[in-house]
Amino acid sequence: MKDESKILDWRSTGRRKGRRTLYNARTSYHCVGYRLEDGTRIKCRKTSKEPPKDAPHFFEDIWPAENRVLDSQLQADHQDKNYRNNDLENLEWKCVSCHRIDDSKTEKGVAQVSISYWPEQEDYSIPIQEGFWP
Repeated sequence: MKDESKILDWRSTGRRKGRRTLYNARTSYHCVGYRLEDGTRIKCRKTSKEPPKDAPHFFEDIWPAENRVLDSQLQADHQDKNYRNNDLENLEWKCVSCHRIDDSKTEKGVAQVSISYWPEQEDYSIPIQEGFWP
């Protein structure tokens, strides 16, 4: 196993690990869809026309025969947007469209693991001199 302290691009590594987790759990290779604002899930169930390049030897067992309409492979979606969290409960297969719809509902920047470079402080405000602003 690689030394995880030397990983520079967690987004790419997290996606690969997420795909591997879904494959190993033999999760059916179809898009689960997206959620509306009220939490209702809109099911998509589409899958790719061709098996992905990283498909395991048992891929035929998890690849539904119906709805093979996508030219692109499915993506492993990290529900909590933390690419390091590759628990099966946190992962779902999504097509590009459904993934984009779901991600558009999160705050900008949420899809990245944040690292704090500043020490904890109560107040980051800068005092403004009286009469400085019009």
